[in-house]
Amino acid sequence: RNQERFSAELVPAMKGAVRVPRVFWKASSTEGTECQCTTRKVLVTEWIEGQQLAKCSPQTINRLVPTGVACFLSQLLDLGFFHSDPHPGNILVDSDGRLCLIDFGLCAEVSAPDTQTMTSALVHLMHADLPALLDDAVALGFLPDSVDRRALLSDLSRIFEESRLAVENPLDLGLPAAPAPSPRFWGRWFRGASGTPSANEPTEASGYRATQRRRKQFKAVSRDLNSVFLEYPFQVPDYFALVTRALIVLEGIAVVGDPAFDIFRAAYPFALKKALTLFGPEVMYKVTGGSGRKLSG
Repeated sequence: RNQERFSAELVPAMKGAVRVPRVFWKASSTEGTECQCTTRKVLVTEWIEGQQLAKCSPQTINRLVPTGVACFLSQLLDLGFFHSDPHPGNILVDSDGRLCLIDFGLCAEVSAPDTQTMTSALVHLMHADLPALLDDAVALGFLPDSVDRRALLSDLSRIFEESRLAVENPLDLGLPAAPAPSPRFWGRWFRGASGTPSANEPTEASGYRATQRRRKQFKAVSRDLNSVFLEYPFQVPDYFALVTRALIVLEGIAVVGDPAFDIFRAAYPFALKKALTLFGPEVMYKVTGGSGRKLSG
């Protein structure tokens, strides 16, 4: 049933860029009688001729990783139904060059309010809006409403300041800074997000160095956050661990084709576009500080 749901919902959402094998419930024998194929213990699906994405050429990986990022973020932020076991063996490239997902035995459901709040949280995280991020964390169930927000905000502000995760330069993604907040502007802005690189886009070498710096920062941040988590009543919703695992697997495949790949950088335009759809141009202009800022190295 999971597989058929993905076929019915994800494939149209991705405009056919992703393939899900067909499930065969029944088949006709040579004698013309009908027999049951798929049962409670047996799954009969379409055979996919293809190769694991992780074993493809760097060129193929680079071509399909943006599709993969959009695919998994669409599941998380649009559909609210998530393939939670996307290990390299479950992500294929078919004979037509399309990304193909298989093995839907482990999936997670995310409620509609959670997908909206998660979208908001991604944008707030990337812009280091910590008071708003704490509100998101409470709404998502990471923290109780009774948490000491002032004390926690002080600790988190120190960590974010030291790690410099806040976005400073609007040209870090090769996109223009934001002019006046208008729907026409946001349309141009997002077309630029998926268009050709600008002259301001970092080179491969500088991108690789920035990614390495970011990973070192994240390790340091993780250590600091772990100590904070022990002091406050944090709890992680069951589905979130599966979401995190899925994105880590996708990034692991992506760096095979591009050592400078950054999952945050790749996910940000999609998350912000989703946020624009949910909250509108005026609200998003305020959230981004009125400057069109982006995640930097």
